[in-house]
Amino acid sequence: MTKVQITMTLDQARILMRAMDLYMRLLMGQFDELDHLFSFYGDDAVKYSRDSKMRSEFGHLLKEARRCIYPELADNAYYGITGGLVPPNATIIYDMYKALDHDISWYVNPKGDWTVNFDKPMHWYKKLPLPEIKVFEDGKI
Repeated sequence: MTKVQITMTLDQARILMRAMDLYMRLLMGQFDELDHLFSFYGDDAVKYSRDSKMRSEFGHLLKEARRCIYPELADNAYYGITGGLVPPNATIIYDMYKALDHDISWYVNPKGDWTVNFDKPMHWYKKLPLPEIKVFEDGKI
């Protein structure tokens, strides 16, 4: 199996995790996550959050897009990541996200905690192994 190694900063990894989470959620049918993206991140987040007309119009467009792609889902429903109804890429990115979140959490808090990100990640997409993550100080592997 061909492998790829990427080295990035902790901040870059956190941004990558946000992108992974959004991608996974869109494939599950959680289009409202795009509303959250524009509400909380980016230079225009404050402007977007305060512009009720813009948010209302965007919300309407998101609902219409979702109905086109997932007509079988009720407005407040979405597919689960492990139910076998999402595209394989959603499950693959979920495994990748959880492995990254787990190892970064242990690096940031080596004593651990009671939250689920400290538990060993579940492995849902069995056709590929979980990614190997190494979190380290610059120059120390």
